[in-house]
Amino acid sequence: MSFQYKSDLLHTLQQRGFIYQSTHPELLDSAFSSGSVLSYCGFDATAESLHVGNLVALMVARWMQEYGHRPILLLGGGTSKIGDPSWRDTSRPLLTNERIEKNIKGIQRNLRQFLSFDTPCGAYMVNNADWLDNLLYIPFLRDIGIHFSVNRMLSLEHVSSRLEKEEPLSFIEFNYLLLQSYDFLKLYQEYGCTVQFGGSDQWGNIVSGVDLVRRYAKAQVFGLTMPLTTLKDGKKMGKSAQGAIFVDASLCSPYSYWQFWRNVDDEDVIRFLKLYTLVSLEEIQSFSEKDAVNEAKILLADKATALVHGNECLKGIHSMIDGVFHDKSPDTLDLNMPHWNIPADCFSKGVTMVDILERLEFVESRSEARRKISEGAVKIGNQVWGDYGQVLTEKDIPQGWGFVRCGKKYQGWIKRGV
Repeated sequence: MSFQYKSDLLHTLQQRGFIYQSTHPELLDSAFSSGSVLSYCGFDATAESLHVGNLVALMVARWMQEYGHRPILLLGGGTSKIGDPSWRDTSRPLLTNERIEKNIKGIQRNLRQFLSFDTPCGAYMVNNADWLDNLLYIPFLRDIGIHFSVNRMLSLEHVSSRLEKEEPLSFIEFNYLLLQSYDFLKLYQEYGCTVQFGGSDQWGNIVSGVDLVRRYAKAQVFGLTMPLTTLKDGKKMGKSAQGAIFVDASLCSPYSYWQFWRNVDDEDVIRFLKLYTLVSLEEIQSFSEKDAVNEAKILLADKATALVHGNECLKGIHSMIDGVFHDKSPDTLDLNMPHWNIPADCFSKGVTMVDILERLEFVESRSEARRKISEGAVKIGNQVWGDYGQVLTEKDIPQGWGFVRCGKKYQGWIKRGV
């Protein structure tokens, strides 16, 4: 039986399914029971936005703030120049300094959306380039490298699996473990940080950091990992058929973000309510007991979206949804949904639903558009559009606009232009 945590924070995290592994669980539990704890989680700048696969760590940081603890959000401006080899069969492409800087600015915007920074439990945001870029190689090897065993590094699963497959592991990647461990030491020395948390794929790196702080600073610190979340079909959280589900509105519209959560599998919804919202366990349990899956999905979509994009944006999304059924114009809504202002002369020339699906980028080819229409997968409003050769007229959008759906995943709208 796993260790049962008693501190308020860790008990809540355990009840909601966040905890996978931890070092020294009894001492860790005692630390969180004794006062405010400073913990950190790192985010390498591999993209210009975080995606939903990063949200478990952010939710842990959010719960820390709820219970009076302070998180440190470490941006990997330095480590991104190497690339984390963990659980990858091939080397990551090296990013330019300019690309990394742009990505960091995007991630900073994401983090400010999600967490508070100007409260008594406000988060810190730091960049490990501030200390890694200035390291001197020989002193680093003498002071830090001496505490690492190559034998143990070779035994780490993500290293040994790469070697067993005879896939190349560059020397620069092999150094990543030392740099991430050094981050923990640096944050302990400068901030008094005593916990690193991250996904279970980071366990080897986290344990190495705990060991380095023990050896170098003679201090007890801790590691905590969360399970890697997968969907029912086994796919890694954060991906969809259309690509990554980013939290930045410019890369994934708030409406598409809402739809991602609204469309999760029935078997995932209760688990995701526990992980990705602040809804109480009692309320979540009530949905299980009354078998209200559809209501639970809407609650999940609402709460998950509001956490990232805010309540005002959520109101706009519901106005759009209402507009489908109550003939309200979407003109005033800024949801970044795909849309097309159809020039008036297009109606005289003849515009078909194939043209619309292609213009909205719901299909990759005109033949795919015709197939979707023939299958009955395309609607305008509540009307199934079954004839791909039929010409759209202004009568088909009497209010001057129409809501178009292609299957379960694509939604957008068209408007009669001038």
